[in-house]
Amino acid sequence: MTPTPQPATATATAASRIRWRSGLAALLFPPVLLLAKILMLATDKGGRCFVNDTDCAPFPVTAFGALLAAVVVSFVVATAAPVRVGRVALAVQLSLELLAVTLVLTFP
Repeated sequence: MTPTPQPATATATAASRIRWRSGLAALLFPPVLLLAKILMLATDKGGRCFVNDTDCAPFPVTAFGALLAAVVVSFVVATAAPVRVGRVALAVQLSLELLAVTLVLTFP
């Protein structure tokens, strides 16, 4: 007779996987932001903006701060919520991190 897996074990494994992926995404987020900024400054426009400060649009600090706050909230929800909500929160966290990196890449 083969024992059937307990649903609680499968749920605990899924929750552990979500927490691990959310933590890994949060851990890799600052280096990716730094790399994006370096890549932006390596372009011609980014270099001119950094050295001469000409034709530079101001960086939207409030929008970036709101994105960072939303990333932190989604990280907390992904690590603390049940599996069904955790999956959605992880997807939201990854989407917001991608949006923040895109924002950094857009403004030199």
